[in-house]
Amino acid sequence: MRLFLFILDGCPTTELKVANTPFFDELSAGGKITLECEAVFPTATYTGHSSIITGTYPDQHGMVGNQFWDRQNKCIRNFDYFDPNENIMAPTLFELLPFPTCSICEPVSKGASVIVKKKIFDEMPLEKQNQSIFNHLESSLAPDIRFYMVNFQGVDGFGERMGPKSSNYLEVLEECDKLISKVKDKVKSEFIFIISADHGMTTVHTNINLEKELGDGGFKVKCLASHRTCHVYSDDLGEVEKYLRTLPFVDKVFNSAEIKRAHLTHERTGDLVVCAKTGFEFGDEILNGSHGGATQAELKVPLIIFDSENRVIEDISIHSPRLIDICPTILEIFQIKPMVQFQGKSLYKKY
Repeated sequence: MRLFLFILDGCPTTELKVANTPFFDELSAGGKITLECEAVFPTATYTGHSSIITGTYPDQHGMVGNQFWDRQNKCIRNFDYFDPNENIMAPTLFELLPFPTCSICEPVSKGASVIVKKKIFDEMPLEKQNQSIFNHLESSLAPDIRFYMVNFQGVDGFGERMGPKSSNYLEVLEECDKLISKVKDKVKSEFIFIISADHGMTTVHTNINLEKELGDGGFKVKCLASHRTCHVYSDDLGEVEKYLRTLPFVDKVFNSAEIKRAHLTHERTGDLVVCAKTGFEFGDEILNGSHGGATQAELKVPLIIFDSENRVIEDISIHSPRLIDICPTILEIFQIKPMVQFQGKSLYKKY
């Protein structure tokens, strides 16, 4: 049996409901589906993927966003340039599975036997990315590889460029529906498909340079943005927090107690964590769609589980699932019990 974990990068549930996706509908009818799977805050790429493959929150795996301020070395650590595989601090699914695995376009691939790097697809036109990802998957199909994790990053790219409400965004979801249906046709033996997303997405229209805003207010800070969430590093917490709460574009300010409740307490985390209101973006890029924040559009993602032989579906419970439940669920399906403490719980209740 082979298991395929497909990530529709940046797919919110509202748009998936609108898109014409007959194959996803077919899988849902024969398997289990929820549109209420809980993503991980901050709803950033490296955080979401790391949580999926470790079954833990950022307070354990350490991927607190797409970048952070390294207090010890006094430098910015941006995972687009600093290898995330060297920075993740919890065992990955690839490391825990005792057989060959394959990672395609995954931001974090530590331990995978076969790796097709994300960078390959970053360097090609957005319109060609998902098809190329499928092509690499097709050429990587092998009898001895029992687990594949495939990230369709073009979904996120179109959402950020065109906005999640655009017709282009619906078309890219429909493209993924067709591509994954082709995977079913290519796989000859029994298989399980799990389809989800690392985070959702919301519309944005205005960029805010939070470090400049706080500097203009008289505060000396470091601000490291992961799209719509920003880590703020400061020695003047009380006054900075008060000031942040007066700004019209700020949705939430997390102090140390709130950071702990969000499972984000870590040496890499800012002294304060700030979420932008809907419509606002802390990153540098001019986007029409974004994520990182704590709105329902960003935190709720789909989860579809389908078994070609109907052996596990009856024992799968998708009541209040979270992304951190995917890793222990996959291990349970493969009847593997590693000596690792997960914060997630298996959705597979047979064993």
